[in-house]
Amino acid sequence: MRRAMRCFLAVLALLSTLLAASAGGIAVSVQSARPFGYFVGDLIYAQVDVLAPVGKELSGASLPRPGALSTLLDLRDVEVKAIKQGDRRFWRIALVYQNFYVALDVHNVEIPGFDLRIGDETVPVPAWTVGVSPLREIAPAQQERAVDYLRADGDPTLVDEAGPRALALVFAGLAILSMIAVARDRGWPPFHRRPARVFSALARDLARQARVSRDAAAFNLALRNVHRAIDASHGASLLAEDLPSFLGRRPEFAPLQPSFDRFFALSRSRFFADRAVADIDRDFSELLRFVQALSRAERTQ
Repeated sequence: MRRAMRCFLAVLALLSTLLAASAGGIAVSVQSARPFGYFVGDLIYAQVDVLAPVGKELSGASLPRPGALSTLLDLRDVEVKAIKQGDRRFWRIALVYQNFYVALDVHNVEIPGFDLRIGDETVPVPAWTVGVSPLREIAPAQQERAVDYLRADGDPTLVDEAGPRALALVFAGLAILSMIAVARDRGWPPFHRRPARVFSALARDLARQARVSRDAAAFNLALRNVHRAIDASHGASLLAEDLPSFLGRRPEFAPLQPSFDRFFALSRSRFFADRAVADIDRDFSELLRFVQALSRAERTQ
C-alpha cells in the first residue's frame, strides 16, 4: 500500500503547486496525497523533494524524528531515497503523519515545517496545511417533534428454534446414555448390586505382581488365584472336566476355551506333575493375557 501511495505521490508531484525556495541552487517542494478530507486518526502521507547541485550532501541528523509534534499531530515514519540526476542531486523524503485533531467543523491543520542541513547550508522546508472534517455534525437538523430525532428500531430477526431444540434434546439423550454406561461400568447405583467382577480385580492384582516379581513362588500363587477366581465365577470348584458345562452357562467365556485348556494343562503339570517351569517369564505373561481376556469378557455382561 505504501509503494502504491508513493507512486501516486510521484504523479501528484507533477500536478501540484511547487513551493520552491532557492538557496544557493537548492530547491525544495512539498506535496501531500490530498489537501483535505481527513478525519481523526487518519494517516497523512506527504513527500518533500529536494534538488541540489552535485557535491552537496543531505545530513541525516537534520531530518525530522518520528514522534509527537503536538497533542494533535504525530510524525509516524520518515524515509529518504537519494537519486543522482546528471549534475544534480535529488532526495525524496516520504513522511507519514497521524491526525488526532477532533474537529467539530471543517478546519485546516498546519503541518509544521523543519530545516534541512545540505552541505554547509540550512534549507527551510515550509509549513503546509491539510483540511480535517468532523465525524458527525455538531447538531442535527431542527425537527418539529422530539420523536423525530429518534431512529426507528430495526425489525427483529426471527430465529427458527426447532432445529437447535432438537439438537439439544439429542445431545442431552446421548449424555444420559453415556452416564448410564459409565455408572454400569463403575458399579454406581443402581448397578451396585451386579455380580462382582472377580477377573477384573484379579487382572489388576496380577499386573501389579508381574511388575514386582516373576519368580516360581509368585507364579504358583498367581495360578492359585486364577483357580479361585474361576471357582468364584462358577459358584463351585471347577475342574477341567466341568469346563463344557461352565462355558454353556457362561457363553461370554466360550471363545476362550482354548485358553482355558492351556491353563488347566499348565496347572496340572505344575501342581500335580511337579514339573519346573521352563520359562516363567513367558508363562507369567501368557497367564496375565488370559486373565485380561477373561476380564474383558466379564465386562460384556
